[in-house]
Amino acid sequence: MRTKDSSQLFHPVRDLTLFSHYALGKIATKDGSNMPHIVWPNGTPCMLANLYMLHLRERRGRGRRQGLSRRGSKGGTMGEYAAKLSQLVRFCYTNNWDFIHLTDDKFTIFINLLRSERASHNPEARKKTETTITAVGRVCLDFLEYVGALYEDPNFVSEQGTIRATRKEMRISGRGSDKEIKRSYWHHHSFSGGERIKKRNPIPVENVEKLREAVDTVSGSRFLQSRRHCVLSILEQVGPRRGEIVELRVSEIMKASGMEHPMLKILNLKQGEDSYRSVPVTHMLLAQLKKHIRLYRNKIIKSKLGKANDHDYFLVSETTGKPIAADLITNEIFKLRTIANIEEQACAHMFRHSFVTNLFVLLIERHEFENTDDFRKALLSSEKFKVEVMQWTGHKSAASLDHYIDFAFAKVANYARTVSSVHLVRAQEIFDRLLIQLTKHLEAGMPIEQYKVELNKLIELRNLDFETAQSLEV
Repeated sequence: MRTKDSSQLFHPVRDLTLFSHYALGKIATKDGSNMPHIVWPNGTPCMLANLYMLHLRERRGRGRRQGLSRRGSKGGTMGEYAAKLSQLVRFCYTNNWDFIHLTDDKFTIFINLLRSERASHNPEARKKTETTITAVGRVCLDFLEYVGALYEDPNFVSEQGTIRATRKEMRISGRGSDKEIKRSYWHHHSFSGGERIKKRNPIPVENVEKLREAVDTVSGSRFLQSRRHCVLSILEQVGPRRGEIVELRVSEIMKASGMEHPMLKILNLKQGEDSYRSVPVTHMLLAQLKKHIRLYRNKIIKSKLGKANDHDYFLVSETTGKPIAADLITNEIFKLRTIANIEEQACAHMFRHSFVTNLFVLLIERHEFENTDDFRKALLSSEKFKVEVMQWTGHKSAASLDHYIDFAFAKVANYARTVSSVHLVRAQEIFDRLLIQLTKHLEAGMPIEQYKVELNKLIELRNLDFETAQSLEV
């Protein structure tokens, strides 16, 4: 049971069956697995919040599927709703206010309290941006509208209601270039309209190298050192979201290593349940991952869980052998960033931005696009080209790639390449980085004989990737 001081007021219920209806003498059920269960700070269930979660279970999600996503260790999209709503639950508990007794002034106090929170690492910095505060406020207003409906007060949240909020509408691009989707959202006068959403930039190459150096200097076992290097390599070369990387399976790595042209199967969290994409990878990356499996990961599984209970997840905890959570990826990158003395932002998702940007740089050079308009036209007019790009990146619409195209052309303007193959360039860049890393290990005391073995193996894998790249040329 959670206590008053618990930071999180919800947890996903892994195995849950819900009542659907009773007909013809039989009870029909429906799946509720991984739905968030919300409690008050004293650990007792928050009935209205959990009824709202059941309400979200029926709401249309991505692709018009019934029910918002519940996938992942935090309960997917429903977990995000629960996390935002938990802040209102805590606020009402602290003040001993029932949800239906909230007023416009009290809701304004809640938003201002979120705005006044300070970051733990820097008391002078705010804990939440205005964008985050608005996102929390919108979910809470949606919940309070639901509360008003339960209490038969349709004006509880309305333009002239107890809580004065208005419904607004925005249009966003759909999958096609001329298709738009309407989305409605709540607005309250306490929200700030002046702060724009800031997109993260790609992580600079020099910061990636600093993170790698930090892996070699931070305290920890050889298992942790190997796992951290593997995480950085996957983030850099495959471009997954943090929730996708923790879902990577050993069987998919082994399957890819047996392919003539390796393609690694990655979960695609942004496109609904059971959606995957296949990303071309190098033999060098697969060799690194297989080495971690053979030398470290399998031994942990055998000692902690038993070989018969192997769950197939690639990234596991050293202490339990169980799959790691997505939050651990965030914490690891933050720890390495601190050790590396990187002052600017450095997080897992910036690797994804870098992956997509670098991919576009190579595609621009391979197809010899002269400007961003040419690239966008190719993306929209050539179905084969569009499918190739979106399959690699895991994006749902071509319009969502515009941000990366601008970054890519800015990067191309700084240098030019003569090599035409995307795969060949990627293989060479990866080989160069691994060679530098191997040389650093030699300088740190690696035996010369081991260095020679590792170097010969690296060259062999590099040549194999070169052959693969050349065979893909049209």
